[in-house]
Amino acid sequence: MSESKRTSSSPFGYSEEKMAQAFQRLLMSENGLPGVGCFGAIYREISCRQGRPDFIALRYKSCSDQRISINVPGLVGPAILQNLKHKAPRTLDYLVGKLEFGRESIRKSLRLMIENGYIEQLDSGAYRLAAQMNHEKPEIWTFELKLNNPKKAVFQAQQSRAYAERAIIVVPPGQERNYERFRETMKRWHVGLSTFNPITGIFHFVRKGRKARAFSPTQQIYT
Repeated sequence: MSESKRTSSSPFGYSEEKMAQAFQRLLMSENGLPGVGCFGAIYREISCRQGRPDFIALRYKSCSDQRISINVPGLVGPAILQNLKHKAPRTLDYLVGKLEFGRESIRKSLRLMIENGYIEQLDSGAYRLAAQMNHEKPEIWTFELKLNNPKKAVFQAQQSRAYAERAIIVVPPGQERNYERFRETMKRWHVGLSTFNPITGIFHFVRKGRKARAFSPTQQIYT
């Protein structure tokens, strides 16, 4: 079915894809998400061991509360950052064996992140996290966009809580009332709810949800 047909048959006047495109522009805007701010990295529809959220966003804060803007495009760079520490240098061979990416892709990303000051290469040839990044730990947010089908949205958000500190369901204005019957479940799983109008660009938190540790930190995603 064509995009125009999907849109015309939608009671909202727009499709879920159009909503996602508008939401992506909001996430990447200069001021970021209202009530949250800017994210260091944003990914769309990344396949994870637990589901495939519409958006994964990483938020970085240093221990001194001095915000550092980090922009590492693609999948390879974030995967490398997750596997490097300042006090434990890793060789290229180690990264190639650990990650599901080709040697040249990893080498190219390493060069880019060295130029940006995110990592350092030692005389031995090994790589480590740069000193300024040593205390940087990403806060993982996931966003599930749904025009309808609240039961599926809640289930998908629950899945993403395996690895995300924040899971937010995003729906058109007026649809939030359909989630009242899931309020206790969402509260128990720390799942937030928000509305977004892709036509006006207005975003509003209904329930932000409490930040909580991922339920299964061993779940690995390459972001």
